[in-house]
Amino acid sequence: MICFIAIFVFGVLGIFSAKYRSYAKEAFSCTFRKMTLRKCDTAFDDKMKGKIAGKLMKRSPKAARFIYRRFEIISWIFTIIMIVSLIFTVITAYNLVVYGTCDPQNPGQCIFNPNDPNQCTVETCGPECNNNCSYDCACNNGICST
Repeated sequence: MICFIAIFVFGVLGIFSAKYRSYAKEAFSCTFRKMTLRKCDTAFDDKMKGKIAGKLMKRSPKAARFIYRRFEIISWIFTIIMIVSLIFTVITAYNLVVYGTCDPQNPGQCIFNPNDPNQCTVETCGPECNNNCSYDCACNNGICST
């Protein structure tokens, strides 16, 4: 299942470095084959398992052994975590676009809310922040804050 995560990781890294483009192609091939219920013919999983365990072996042989033996389970866990975080990211982006806040039920809980009139910004407090802060903003060492 590491192929699925590797598509995203190596796909992004492949934009900036040619070294990772071959990994991205292998990951795509492996994932496509697994999606069509066929065995991965590139041994991409084994290659990544060996690379990760090999790098970890220098620091902790016990941890490397643990990772090597349970690599499939660990890759499934990371895949599930990635999918769940992607779902939450899409929901949050949707709420931000549609409702103007990341959480429509509790808009005050969001870290950043562009439609909140009480949000301290340079626009609400002025560029120098000379105690001219509006709303609930305060000037602390030239920085506007709540």
